[in-house]
Order: sequence, then structure tokens, then C-alpha cells
Amino acid sequence: MEIIPTLFTFHYSFLISFCRGMNLEKLFGSKTKVDILKYLLFRRQGVSMRALESEIERTFPAIKKQVDSLLEAQVININKEGQWRSITIKPEFHENIKNIFYFWLKSDLINLFTTYEVMIDQYYFGKKFNIDLEMDLVVIYKNCEKPQIDMIKENINEIFRKYFIEIVSVVFMNVEERNKRDRLADRFVIQIKKSLISKK
Repeated sequence: MEIIPTLFTFHYSFLISFCRGMNLEKLFGSKTKVDILKYLLFRRQGVSMRALESEIERTFPAIKKQVDSLLEAQVININKEGQWRSITIKPEFHENIKNIFYFWLKSDLINLFTTYEVMIDQYYFGKKFNIDLEMDLVVIYKNCEKPQIDMIKENINEIFRKYFIEIVSVVFMNVEERNKRDRLADRFVIQIKKSLISKK
């Protein structure tokens, strides 16, 4: 996954408290099922069970059990062409399920930023979260050096990889630079402010 070095903390304290104690595995009843849905939502659709076996590193019987469960729930389609079985999420459910997973992705990131709240001043979610920003995520940091910044970047990478998202644009900016660009009416900083207004 590509991370573009260097701007975002918007503190969603209500979301943190709401998500505490919740997880996708409990909601869907199986980690394998969650990983299948993540793969179909964020990596690619139209895959076979054998491909899923390789990609999400689960046994074929475990994958088949959860695929059968999703099929019984009428969440997925399985298109048959000869020996090939192509699995897709039904269009009428795709966006709603994706929104659920983005909710948890956001809560995972918020929990991470809360862990580093001494070093992270602000964060803002961008285009991947349907916010009008050029980047997917902006992190404004303070009181930390390059090793700590690299550690936070790797933690962010790990969270996105957990959702099978390989490419994400993230901007890191220190507080001093943000304040300077704010005084200069920098276009990017203005865009961040507008994105906050648009969410109200």
C-alpha cells in the first residue's frame, strides 16, 4: 500500500464510545465470513472459492461453509460457467454492506489515533470516506520524531491491509506547518475546513 508522507484529528468521541466492545466477527458470526466480505468489497469480486482459499488463507471447507451461509442469506450471487464459480455481492446489498465495513474501518483508525493522542493533534477523513478532500486521510502530528511517525504510518497500513485495501493516500503534517499554511490561506487547508463544514 502506498502512503504519501506527510495532514489530519477530528475527535469523534461519540463514535469511539459507540464502537467500544463491538466487532465485525460478532456481527457476522465468523472471521472467515468477514474476510470473504472484505475481500469482495475492497479487493475484487467475481472470484472463486479456490481463489479465496489462497487469498485469505483459510481452508476450503471453512470458506465453502461461509459462502453457503452468505448464499442462503441471499447476500451473494454465484455465477456458474462450466467448472468456474464466480462469487459476487448482490448489487442491492453492496453499498449498504460496504458502509458497515467503512464504519468499522473508521472506528479502527479512530482507536489507533486515540492510542497516539499525545502525538496526534488532529485527523480528518477524506475521499475514501465520501468526504470532499483530495486525500483519503490527513494526520496532523505533534511532539514526535521520524521513528514515531513511521510507526504510526505502519499501524495505519496494517489497518487498511486488514480490509484488503492496498492503495490509500495519506498526508502527514506537523502542527507548525499546518498553522503556517492556515495563516497563508493555503488551498489544501481551506479544503479541509470546507470538508468539516460540509459534514454538519
